[in-house]
Amino acid sequence: MNPSSPDPLPFHEHTARVTRELITALVTEDDTDALAAQVADIAARLSAAAADPHGVTVEDPHEVPNHIPHDITPASSARNAIAPPMAIVPDGDGYRCDLTLPLQYQGPPGRVHGGIVALMIDHLLGHAAGMDSPRRSMTRTLTLDYDGGTPINEPITVRGWIARREGRKTFLEAQILCDDEVRVRAHGLWILPREA
Repeated sequence: MNPSSPDPLPFHEHTARVTRELITALVTEDDTDALAAQVADIAARLSAAAADPHGVTVEDPHEVPNHIPHDITPASSARNAIAPPMAIVPDGDGYRCDLTLPLQYQGPPGRVHGGIVALMIDHLLGHAAGMDSPRRSMTRTLTLDYDGGTPINEPITVRGWIARREGRKTFLEAQILCDDEVRVRAHGLWILPREA
């Protein structure tokens, strides 16, 4: 990857979005003929984009979280097709993202897999830990209380904030809400690495 390129590139983001559509189709469509029609449509759109990759544009491009330059993480990258569509934005004393997770993120029927829940919270709190800091902190501990199921195909909000700082330590808290009801509570410790 060219480090001087804009991040993400429209062709990369478009391709990842269409690939997410393919992943969703694979886990939701049981009828082979209907799936084949969706795959053919997706293949045609990918082929058209590949024929003119520099001409591809993306409406409402995903803003890359600024705590990970050239983000390719499986948590929020616009160019990683397995990443949940996390668009992290400032929210008062912390950060939040509002999203709806499709079926490929399911664990128990109708609910988001607990590992995906942890991934989203860890990523958002890592972003919050970097508030007003020139360097990135690293997760030391993260504890989640699953108060209720996080639903698939329903709007949810992931929110995280700094509880306090003590030297190199940053203590954070987070919640996942659905219909204004807290479904998950979390707290963790992020540590700023010692100077080399």
